[in-house]
Amino acid sequence: MPMKDELLEEVLGIIKKAQSKGDLILYPREGRSVDIVTRVQNKALLLKVTENIDELSKQEVSDLKKARVAYDAYTVIIAQRDEKGDLEDEVVYYKYDNIVVTPKTLEDYIVKGQKSLVAYIRGNYVLKINPEKLRERASESGISRGELADLLGISKKAVYMYERGEMHIILEKGVKLASILGEDIFEEFDIFRDTSLHGKVNVGSMPRDKVENALYRVASTMRKLCISFSRMPVDVVLRTEKPISIVKETGMDSNREKVENAEKIAENTNTKLFIIKTPGDVIHLRRIIQRIQDEDNH
Repeated sequence: MPMKDELLEEVLGIIKKAQSKGDLILYPREGRSVDIVTRVQNKALLLKVTENIDELSKQEVSDLKKARVAYDAYTVIIAQRDEKGDLEDEVVYYKYDNIVVTPKTLEDYIVKGQKSLVAYIRGNYVLKINPEKLRERASESGISRGELADLLGISKKAVYMYERGEMHIILEKGVKLASILGEDIFEEFDIFRDTSLHGKVNVGSMPRDKVENALYRVASTMRKLCISFSRMPVDVVLRTEKPISIVKETGMDSNREKVENAEKIAENTNTKLFIIKTPGDVIHLRRIIQRIQDEDNH
């Protein structure tokens, strides 16, 4: 069994231990953005599984980020190493604007409920400070912002940013800070909910054919997002109050496999799935969207 298959089986086993059901996504055959889809904490979780994080293409990474916005889902890359060597367990990596963890770290989180205290961001190991506890401990100790800056060998502005929760502290400085004010001033990183680990996502793109052109026009008139993908079985998501997954019918033999995998994503994201063959079908889709919205408003 190839190493990638073994890694997929390991991750599926972790999801099973967490008493969840993981669906394997097998389309497209190569270079897909999502390998496994499941649900955790009443929300969809889309996982990309790879041995080496640095071997992913820009398009795979981009589609995964866009899927987070399109479905309001959790997205995580599971990897074992990067170009520098093996990734460490119990560390949350932030790379290519995505959260990256090892299988062991994922298991600690979704099976054991254990979160990581350390993250690796932009070449540094960092800790996350609880701003309220930092201010509280500094006040109790009678240490001013300037004195704390001198003790840590940093600027007063940096301390001010720590107090506002606007900046993580490098691990080395964090250890020194803990010796001064105590270890309980640090918070754990939440790989699903921690917004400090999510960068901005560019979902903008141009329609690639007549069907997408019609979809984009409908989305524009309804003031909704239209998000397209190239490395997922779902071609387009209309970001309405309830997102709609769309697969474009091509008439090719692979289309059945594409639809079957798109159904797995739609099921786990609680979205409706539509097959669009012609631009004319988009008009029918718009009527359905309007009817759904009218029902929700009553």
